[in-house]
Amino acid sequence: MKKLRIIIIIAIAILTCGTALSEETFKWLDFAEAFPKARAEGKHLIINFYSIGCGWCRKMDSSTYGDSAVASIIAKDFVAARMNVASNRKVDWMGEQVSEREIASALAGRGTPFTTFIDTAGVVVARLPGYVDAPRFISILEYVGGYWYENLSYQEYIVSGKVIEAQDKQK
Repeated sequence: MKKLRIIIIIAIAILTCGTALSEETFKWLDFAEAFPKARAEGKHLIINFYSIGCGWCRKMDSSTYGDSAVASIIAKDFVAARMNVASNRKVDWMGEQVSEREIASALAGRGTPFTTFIDTAGVVVARLPGYVDAPRFISILEYVGGYWYENLSYQEYIVSGKVIEAQDKQK
């Protein structure tokens, strides 16, 4: 009986590890390496601007970026960087050495968390202030990752999706 329990425990551990390894996840990169990587891979760059002691930043880290569906989409279609809005650390941006604080001032709004999406040319394509839950963030990732911003505002994108859903339900 003891051997059977041990075998079951080992089997569960192996299955759990296998499941965890099969889920796609992403790694936060340093900004200096993230933007060149995004350009080289032809992916959008997500910058998560945060501040030390920000409760909403911690909540977004755990419940939004920690969501397996969000992590999978980011791993597949984006390159992700984090930046402290109060840091004076110098990084390379478009050939110039600037502080993270200066980049945050240029690319983020006031307050944290703040998420900015940048295309491969370095153009900001979307800015997202504040905490966003996982379902809404997935919608935004699909909007940006699918290049819908080139033809539709986010509101038009959401409405068109609801129209399509309604049409599908009528069929």
